[in-house]
Amino acid sequence: MYSNFKEQAIEYVKQAVQEDNAGNYAKAFPLYMNALEYFKTHLKYEKNPKIKEAITQKFTEYLRRAEEIRAVLDDGGPGPASNGGEGAVVARPKTKPKDGEGGGDGEDPEQTKLRSGLNSAIVREKPNVKWSDVAGLESAKQALQEAVILPVKFPQFFTGKRRPWRAFLLYGPPGTGKSYLAKAVATEADSTFFSVSSSDLVSKWMGESEKLVSNLFQMARESAPSIIFVDEIDSLCGQRGEGNESEASRRIKTELLVQMQGVGHNDEKVLVLAATNTPYALDQAIRRRFDKRIYIPLPDLKARQHMFKVHLGDTPHNLTESDFENLASRTEGFSGSDVAVCVKDVLFEPVRKTQDAMFFVKTSNNMWMPCGPKQPGAVQISMQELAAQGLASQILPPPISKTDFDKVIARQRPTVSKADLEVQERFTKEFGEEDVNTEVYEIACSKLCKEQFQNYGRRMLNIIMHVLSCMLSLPTQRFDGAQQAAVHHYSKSFRGFSAMLTPEQAQQLTEHDLVVSVFESKMNRLQTTHSWEFLGIDSIHQYNHMPTDSNSNIIVGVIDTGIWPESNSFNYQGLGPVPKKFKGECVTGERFTLANCNRKIIGAWFYLKGFEAENGPLESFNAFPLFWSARDSEGHGTHTASTIAGSVVANVSLFGMARGTARGGAPSARLAIYKACWFDMCSDADVLSAMDDSISDAGNSAFPGTATNVAPWILTVAASTIDKEFNSNIYLGNLKVLKGFSLNPTKMETSHGLIAGSSAAAPGVTAKNARENRVCTTETFLDNRGEKSIFLRQAGAVGMILVDPPVKDVGFQFVIPGTLISQEEAEELQAYMITEKNPVGRIFPTTTVLNTKPAPEVAVFSSMGPNIITTDIIKPDITGPGVNILAAWSPVVTTATAERSVNYNIISGTSMSYPHVSAVAAILKSYQPSWSPAAIMSAIMTTAMILDNTRHSIGRDPYGTPTTPFDYGSGHVNPTAALNPGLIYDFNSHDIINFLCSTGASPAQLKNLTGELVNCGNPPIPSYNFNYPSIGVANMNGSLSVYRTVTYYGKDPTTYVASIDQPTGVIVKVTPTNLRFTKTGEKMSFRVAFIPFKNSNGSFVFRALTWNNGIHRVRSPIGLNVVSVQEQVISYTCLSDFGFKRMHLF
Repeated sequence: MYSNFKEQAIEYVKQAVQEDNAGNYAKAFPLYMNALEYFKTHLKYEKNPKIKEAITQKFTEYLRRAEEIRAVLDDGGPGPASNGGEGAVVARPKTKPKDGEGGGDGEDPEQTKLRSGLNSAIVREKPNVKWSDVAGLESAKQALQEAVILPVKFPQFFTGKRRPWRAFLLYGPPGTGKSYLAKAVATEADSTFFSVSSSDLVSKWMGESEKLVSNLFQMARESAPSIIFVDEIDSLCGQRGEGNESEASRRIKTELLVQMQGVGHNDEKVLVLAATNTPYALDQAIRRRFDKRIYIPLPDLKARQHMFKVHLGDTPHNLTESDFENLASRTEGFSGSDVAVCVKDVLFEPVRKTQDAMFFVKTSNNMWMPCGPKQPGAVQISMQELAAQGLASQILPPPISKTDFDKVIARQRPTVSKADLEVQERFTKEFGEEDVNTEVYEIACSKLCKEQFQNYGRRMLNIIMHVLSCMLSLPTQRFDGAQQAAVHHYSKSFRGFSAMLTPEQAQQLTEHDLVVSVFESKMNRLQTTHSWEFLGIDSIHQYNHMPTDSNSNIIVGVIDTGIWPESNSFNYQGLGPVPKKFKGECVTGERFTLANCNRKIIGAWFYLKGFEAENGPLESFNAFPLFWSARDSEGHGTHTASTIAGSVVANVSLFGMARGTARGGAPSARLAIYKACWFDMCSDADVLSAMDDSISDAGNSAFPGTATNVAPWILTVAASTIDKEFNSNIYLGNLKVLKGFSLNPTKMETSHGLIAGSSAAAPGVTAKNARENRVCTTETFLDNRGEKSIFLRQAGAVGMILVDPPVKDVGFQFVIPGTLISQEEAEELQAYMITEKNPVGRIFPTTTVLNTKPAPEVAVFSSMGPNIITTDIIKPDITGPGVNILAAWSPVVTTATAERSVNYNIISGTSMSYPHVSAVAAILKSYQPSWSPAAIMSAIMTTAMILDNTRHSIGRDPYGTPTTPFDYGSGHVNPTAALNPGLIYDFNSHDIINFLCSTGASPAQLKNLTGELVNCGNPPIPSYNFNYPSIGVANMNGSLSVYRTVTYYGKDPTTYVASIDQPTGVIVKVTPTNLRFTKTGEKMSFRVAFIPFKNSNGSFVFRALTWNNGIHRVRSPIGLNVVSVQEQVISYTCLSDFGFKRMHLF
């Protein structure tokens, strides 16, 4: 039947061409239009692609000719003469002259009218909705970014067969954020955004609706890149053939199909985005036009928690994080719209309370707020009475409380039924693409699980896949589904696996009997010559006079960004064969062969599954260089490895700066390299896998008899300065010299004009002219120094002076001569530039200055305590050199070296301090092979220094601000003293179990961990009694006692005497005060009793306990937070103040 349409169309074309050639344009135009309608109808049913292509080509040609004729007719002219063509072949006559050819084009009034109506659909003011405001929906956001953001910002990505998506259908229950997601697209995209509905495209006039559709797409093409968003598309494009379908509806769908197909047009820069709540109602052909059909489900637990916070915004409230978690868990089945309505209702609860209140209290800022009758300062008065007194503007509703939410949630019900969800999920299985928010989770199995794994030996992976298949509620419930979900499996450090799970699946696993814990994998950011001299390591006689130990069996595992094996810092001269206990291997990869491993670098691995599962393929980062191997493409891992165990290399510097002999703290130690970090980020899943392998590689049993034989421990290290500065001073035209700090190897031959950054941005002044051949002064921040120097170089500047007081002592490198100055120098520079007509300055290359004072100081960037997880453990534990450290570097990495290739580099960070302390631990292990990790940690902590080189307490850079153990822990690492600490705080498996009891571990968890029933006691032993080298009590409610045990390591009998620096507001007594030891290895216990007589008001008070035998000083910092004071303690202190006899309260 459809062939009749084609024949009728051809007949109309013949007549149209005949009239056209005869110059009868008024007759030709409607004939062309009739022909086009029949051709359009035929195209819908034609199956042969070649015939379809031929008709489409003719359709375009006739349409173009019809538009030309209409333009002539609308202008009212006689029209051009015919050229005498005949038959069905269109002869293109001359049209009316265009602009510039003696006349002007006449505009089509009808088209102008249609377009003016569609102009209102263009979103000209972007909605204030960002990607971060959309909770969850990660797959949808990623797909939209691929289609909208990347093609505009990175067109070079889309070459060859790679093309951006052209049509998206977002479907799901009402109120799940489909329109909200579209608003985020409108905000984030640098594109013209058309937002249309059925009312914009449906007209009562015959033929006008499809013209609106056609014009909409034409406008989108003219404004490309552009996005067409059609909300509730099912109202426009329902199923064809239904009894109630009108001819107008059919024609709209036909036109939409033709336009979305892009017949005769290049639509690569036009994206169609549509949303619907009823996907089954869509016409099948329309559904196929959407190449991405994404299911937007109800928000999960995390998303709902985020929604409550977003909708609450900055409205005053007193909800805690746990309150938000509780609200999210109680609103299972709520849509995003339901949550928004809930919060909107809650926002009025304080208003209702204010209206009904009978008592008000006057706040400190002279505002009246509702209160209870017994609240101090309460006044019996109503809101109306206050308003009558002229105080209406001073009435303030109370903050929103958890009770307000409880009241509203109790009466609200979800608007999406289970039947609605079943329909959506059925459509997803048949046609859709589910937006499941999966993350990498770590799952630790119980001891029973471990024993089962042990019996299977090499079949470990299969068993894990089996357990995972059984545990997870995957739709397929198939073994291959588990294989796809699993990322890593662990068998040495603990028994378990990491897998891509939804939050719901992770929650199901936490309830499994064989699971100890489930936690989400996170991405963690990565945090020399003179430093070892500053630490005094040369004063260790044995260290200073011994050659490289050829038989050294100390192996240091470094989990970082890899290593540059060709560096001289990793030469193996003087080292013997690889220790036999080492069980690892050398994993080859890109530019890393077996030859890159030697007697120094004895093993190498790389891990990327976790990173790629959480962030996508490595190649998608478009970074260079990038090595799929243990080779370091960032420099960080090379730097830390050489700081720990680098070989001795003479005459090393960074362009002459910090010149000297480079060496690691333990140059005889071997290195096992585990590359688990990429692009300065480390996935928990990969780090755990690296730790798991390192335990096995070091020669530990793969399946120890009990889990308590290996206790993992983290020594938390702060960063501090050393007595070295890198000065790059500024010589001004008035002969004054300003002190600057940077790593500047470039010599500025002469002085140049100075200009302030604000002056360069003055009206009428171009950036290029303002900064060209000048030194620019500006303020900066830690994350944009390098970018500023690049920008200024492009603008023609020859130098840069940065005002940045907080980190003026941290060396940075720039692409042009640059230096940082403090606020004092900045004020002097500003005064000079204001008073001098033509101010000039010259930046000199960096000089290295040693023996600076005071040093050490805690670095400005070093993180501080308290420990938010286990509050009775003082953190950090120790501080070490972390500012301006020179060590080996990857020569291919130039982003951190101002585009210069170097073999050694100077950088700062806590990542520089931990290698120093790790090297000290390696030295201690070589001298004391029998010491446990806890004993080594104790030796490092109890011998630390708390005074700088001016004999004052260590301060915080840059102003010497007073510090506490929350800044530096036990103090600055002292390798010499740590070798012979005198006393050690050690712990055993019993201590670990007691500590776990104090943290609230359940009986089931403890049984899974230990394989035995554990009686924690009621109450359990407090965590402050864990045998830690420091003493912390985070919540002191009255008097209490703390217990510790020390082990003596010495040759002769000796007596240690206790001394206490009394904390403010607390009386401290140690029992016994003397500890007499007769032989090495002997243990003795003591008690430290605290009697508080003054509340510390929520802050800690610090002092220390020191054991001294005349040779060794074993110091433990004390940190106390006094929450309440008992009455008998107060009376005791009053009696003492009047000189009465002391009462023994211990």
